[in-house]
Amino acid sequence: MRLMATGTLTGPQVTRRRQRQNEWARSLIGDILALLVGLGSCYSFTLIGDIHLSEIILIPSLALLLAVHSNRLQLRKRRLGIIVVLLLAWLFSQVITDIYRLTPLKDWIRGQANILFFLMDLIGLAILLKGNMRRQMVFLFGLAIGVTLSAKLQPGLYQGEADALKFAYCWSILYLVAVASSYFYGQGRYAIVGLLMIGDIGFNILFNFRTIVLTMFVSACLVLPIIPERIGRVRILPPARTRARVLVTVGITLIAGTMIGKTMTLLAASGALGHEAQQKNEVQTTAGWGILIGGRPEILVSSRAVIDSPILGHGSWAKDPKYHKMLVDIETEYGIKVPQGSESRYGGLIPAHSHLMSAWVDAGILGGIFWIYILVSTVKSLLKASMSQLPLKPAYISLLVLFLWDIMFSPFGGLRRVTVGFMIVLICDVLDPDSPGRQIIAQTLSRAQIPLHPRNLGRVSPRY
Repeated sequence: MRLMATGTLTGPQVTRRRQRQNEWARSLIGDILALLVGLGSCYSFTLIGDIHLSEIILIPSLALLLAVHSNRLQLRKRRLGIIVVLLLAWLFSQVITDIYRLTPLKDWIRGQANILFFLMDLIGLAILLKGNMRRQMVFLFGLAIGVTLSAKLQPGLYQGEADALKFAYCWSILYLVAVASSYFYGQGRYAIVGLLMIGDIGFNILFNFRTIVLTMFVSACLVLPIIPERIGRVRILPPARTRARVLVTVGITLIAGTMIGKTMTLLAASGALGHEAQQKNEVQTTAGWGILIGGRPEILVSSRAVIDSPILGHGSWAKDPKYHKMLVDIETEYGIKVPQGSESRYGGLIPAHSHLMSAWVDAGILGGIFWIYILVSTVKSLLKASMSQLPLKPAYISLLVLFLWDIMFSPFGGLRRVTVGFMIVLICDVLDPDSPGRQIIAQTLSRAQIPLHPRNLGRVSPRY
């Protein structure tokens, strides 16, 4: 009788067991979906514009995610709600601009679909990943593998092995370093974290990839105690976990980063980093204003386009030959060397090599306001994360520092709709008052002891 009683479960126990089994199954399905969305970066299709396999997986799943977990959005109470409203305002401005500019139908569809797909990607990723740090790393791992595979599955997207190395393999390594360093950071093995980040810096120095070098250097300084507290009796850094300390650290880091950039320029000029790096350095430094003009002269042209039409933009996939002529004139004036047939570099589009400037050029001021808000939110989340002991601090810091660069100096579209959506999820996890990341930060700043072992990452949030 005792054995039978022990082996028999009561009604409430059976219910709880089934609930745990259902939660485990839904958690597993969510993890698999996150991995598949990341892996979907391996292939893209061209319909009206480029659409990646990640979106083909994520967007059809959006209806199911909304039906099962619609409570996870709570747009009225969270920063994500403000972002969605601003994104809809950007879309509205694009529609009005296209009507006013009489944008051709094909460009009209491409431009507005780019924003609409971004909105759906963001909502899907928010439901799937927000508040679940373990699943965020599953997605990032899948993204790293997918980007690597893309160079093999679609080599035509890259102009040779050097281009694939820069735009596929180096980014994959950065994502893998972010995942691995977060794992070891959670275990308190900071020396391994430092070795991983320094190793990535050294690898990218060899190939003269300055963006990743400076990103990882700034991240390492914010994550690890690289800058000494004191030199002799002189205190260098303010007290720990204060905003002043973060600002001083960033200032020192930027100065040191500038010195590293100058050193890389000298190495490239001497030929120590290879002939290709030497040629690239000549292109970027022949301009009177150095790397800014030599590396991103498009920002001057897009600024002029914004000044010409600040409220309403120039339309989806805006084209105007006078801005191409302006770019060529700037490059000629500053002695910037450009390849033959340079007029076809942007396919006739107004040059705007920036998330912020391209949105403002195409859609007008509401597109600019959206990205300015995202830029300010990214800075705030970096400050908060830098003062904390988030288990995923290396990943959060390195990705958000990189995101700052992308907002200002990288084009938007394609796979970036997915990766930017992921970045915004991280920002909301840090800044939303009820998010697990913000709760950890609040506890850290009040000097509470936070368990940082990786096994706790999936338990930070009750969500699954």
